[in-house]
Amino acid sequence: MFHDLAGLDAEWSRLSDSSDARTALWRWGLTQPALRGLASLDDVLARRQDPAVAPGVLSALATLAPTDRLAARTLLQALVPGLLRLAGSAGYDDPVAMAEMLSLAWERIRTYPSTRPGSVAGNVLLDVRKDYRRHRDLDAPRSSLELVATGARERSVPSAEDQVVDRMAFVDLLAAHRKAVGDRGHRAIVRTAVDGLSLAEVAAEENVCSHTIAQRRFDARARLRRLALAE
Repeated sequence: MFHDLAGLDAEWSRLSDSSDARTALWRWGLTQPALRGLASLDDVLARRQDPAVAPGVLSALATLAPTDRLAARTLLQALVPGLLRLAGSAGYDDPVAMAEMLSLAWERIRTYPSTRPGSVAGNVLLDVRKDYRRHRDLDAPRSSLELVATGARERSVPSAEDQVVDRMAFVDLLAAHRKAVGDRGHRAIVRTAVDGLSLAEVAAEENVCSHTIAQRRFDARARLRRLALAE
């Protein structure tokens, strides 16, 4: 999808006034009054600049985002200025901070709870900041079950023996369900959750963008959660 901000903006230029965008805007307007009467995706961003209607615009996009990829992409574009500021503060010493934060934001947007109170922009940026900090300074997951359920890592450092056992258990779990999650999803989880690489590092290995790895990891985790519940 994109490798950097330049790629992100280039893609947005192609999307904004496309036939897919016009169809989506018509469809969104049927259920989301805040998105009615707009001719292009750039108009959505322009409307978002009005403080009086911005909360409604972002809330409408967040409601659509889990099932509508273009709505999610539009919300991501709307949050780019905030992500840039966040990368400049929380990731000032990390050359791939922005790429990592874009991927984290995308994953959060695609799973945004429709019932979550508060500012959509504030909530997403807060989640990205927390996840980014975890990715930078957390060690192995406390348990494979917790990692499958949340994708998070603990701040406390387990013993060396526990780390080895947990890693082996998690790798075994992934191997058992490799066919279900697919080779790409399997690699995305192993390289980030087990081997400790960032999304940007794995993307470079696979010669794709960070977003692609984040999407593969998200899909694979979802499949693992469903399998774990079924078992």
